[in-house]
Amino acid sequence: MTTSGYDVASAGAAVEMPWYELINDAPEPPEDAMEQASTILYVMSVLLRRYMHVPDVLVSSRTNVIYDSEVPGSVVVPDGYVVLGVDARTIEMHRRSYRVDEWDKPPSFVLEVASGSTAARDLGEKREIYARMGAEEYWRLDWKQAYYREPLVGERLVDGVYERCELHTEANGDIWSRSEVLGVDFYYRVEDGAGRYLLRDSVTGDWLGSVGEERDARLAAEARNEELRSENEELQAEIERLRGQG
Repeated sequence: MTTSGYDVASAGAAVEMPWYELINDAPEPPEDAMEQASTILYVMSVLLRRYMHVPDVLVSSRTNVIYDSEVPGSVVVPDGYVVLGVDARTIEMHRRSYRVDEWDKPPSFVLEVASGSTAARDLGEKREIYARMGAEEYWRLDWKQAYYREPLVGERLVDGVYERCELHTEANGDIWSRSEVLGVDFYYRVEDGAGRYLLRDSVTGDWLGSVGEERDARLAAEARNEELRSENEELQAEIERLRGQG
C-alpha cells in the first residue's frame, strides 16, 4: 500500500511513493564504526559462506529492515541478520530494503556488535524492536567487554520475550553459546591478550571459515598437491635412472 507515502514529481505528474522507498538505502555508519567493523565483517562473512549456495536464506549486513510498512519510520538497521525461508536472490536483486510484512518472515537471527555510540540502543530500543517484530534470536558481541560488559550473549524469543541462551566456559577459557536457529556455536577466545570470535557447526563440530579463509585453504592445498606431484615425478625419475644402471 502507498497510503503513507509522499508525492514525488515524475514526468510532470505527482506519483505517490511508499515512504520506505524514499529512505536512504545506505545508512550512515556510527562515528566509532571502526570498533565494530572487523567483527561484523568476519562473522557475517562466515555466515555468508555457510549459506551462499542456499537460495532461500538471506544473509545481509548493515541494510534496512522495515518492520511495519504502514508506519513511516518503522526501520531498523542491524549490524547483521539472517532470514530463513525467503527468496534471497529476488530480495538482493530487486529490493532496496528487507520488508518483514512483504515476506511474512522476520529475521531468524539478528546481530549487534558493541561500540560506544550504539551500545545503549542495542540493549534497549533495538532489543524491544527485534522482539516486537518476532526475530527468533538476538545476539550481541562485545570483544572489548566495555559496553555490554560481557563478550558474548545470545537470546532466544520465547512467548514474545527474549531469554538468554545457555553460556558455557571451557577449561581453556573459551566462552561459547549455541544458536539453535542457525545450528552454529559462537565462541569467544582470547589469544595473545586479544579477543576473537570463532564459529563452529553445532552438528559436525567443524570450525566454519569465511570465504577468504576457504580460498586460502584451497590455495594452500593446491600448492601442497603440486609439491607432492613434483616430488613424485622426481622419485619416479630416480627409480628409472637406477633401473637403467642395473
